[in-house]
Amino acid sequence: MKHLTVPLAIVSVALTGCIQYAPECGDEETTNLVKQIADREMTNQLGHGSQGLFTYTVNAIRTQSTNKETGAHTCAAQLGITATTNGVTNELPITYTVEVADNGEKFYVNVFGL
Repeated sequence: MKHLTVPLAIVSVALTGCIQYAPECGDEETTNLVKQIADREMTNQLGHGSQGLFTYTVNAIRTQSTNKETGAHTCAAQLGITATTNGVTNELPITYTVEVADNGEKFYVNVFGL
């Protein structure tokens, strides 16, 4: 079985809109951003020809902490990376943070461990 090796990276994406609080670790909008970040990082590492070669899942999501003052969350999960060519899936432990910008117009997801 071939294993996919992904170097450590910190990547973030912002979602725009009027937001009063940070979405939870397992919210769909949060996990969708985690998957987008993983896909962008994979494309950066393997080149644009790799777009569409992988699908991603975010599993075993755990909230590690929540900052009561800011509402920011620190999260841990398993990122499933499946090759669309052969269906082989590898899991990678990741952590990520979810926080709202001071102006309340965007929230940010920073992923660690890609």
